[in-house]
Amino acid sequence: MKILVIGSCGTLGKLIAKNLEDEFDVFGTDIAQADGDPRYRQADITDFAQILDVMKGMDRVVHLAVASGGTFDQTPGETSISDFEKATMRVNVNGTFHIFEAAHRLKIQRLVYMSSMTALLGNRHCVRYDSSTPLEPTNLYASTKIFGENIARAYWNNHGVSTISLRLGQPFPIGHAFDNDWKTNTRRRAIFVAVEDVCQAVRCALKTDIPFGLYHIVSASDNQRVDIETAREIGYVPRAYLTSERVQWIEDGCFPPPPGPVVTHNPEDLLPDEKA
Repeated sequence: MKILVIGSCGTLGKLIAKNLEDEFDVFGTDIAQADGDPRYRQADITDFAQILDVMKGMDRVVHLAVASGGTFDQTPGETSISDFEKATMRVNVNGTFHIFEAAHRLKIQRLVYMSSMTALLGNRHCVRYDSSTPLEPTNLYASTKIFGENIARAYWNNHGVSTISLRLGQPFPIGHAFDNDWKTNTRRRAIFVAVEDVCQAVRCALKTDIPFGLYHIVSASDNQRVDIETAREIGYVPRAYLTSERVQWIEDGCFPPPPGPVVTHNPEDLLPDEKA
């Protein structure tokens, strides 16, 4: 089965593409220039002709591409918006529309759309986040992710484009200053997700027989404020269990972990060769 990872040069894109290689025929695309890898093609998703061409011949597609805050100036002018805000609308909105339209025209079997828990996190006093939690985006990025969820539903309803959307929590470790916030911030710990669980969720989304759905993806923790039971429908069961002291790896796929010895790892050792 041919899988295209859109945004394959990003931190998560690299990890996910590598993780899928043992089971799928994985190809990648991004706006970065090609490096000679025959399985990688450069493409700009804001150009419909380019993304239509690169998606040809693919069976399933993982859409991870977003505008990067580190690439564009984030300071707005007195009478203008910032370059980053402009890019966010071009990439996250126009680009996402192009991907869904290409999937429809090419009859792609499945799209996996990477959304974000920030679609809900504006509900700052919410005790628990689940399917009944009202949408409350935290910023422009979160708002564009809601657009992606909605266009996924529109293409499912109108054209039968099968899509599994994953509302992803804060992945770690990805080389950011807040990689270890889960240790000291009990509230934030509830939305963190180990990169190993991210990769597992994408694999589940690609393989499930469920044709359409939206699921919250975080790791398990001692402050379980996000519904992850629903994601069992696609086969996702987190293996990481977070406490203030450590990450526990749950080998038997149940949580919270059973009493007795557990396998533990330092989170910095999850994927040591992929540190940013």
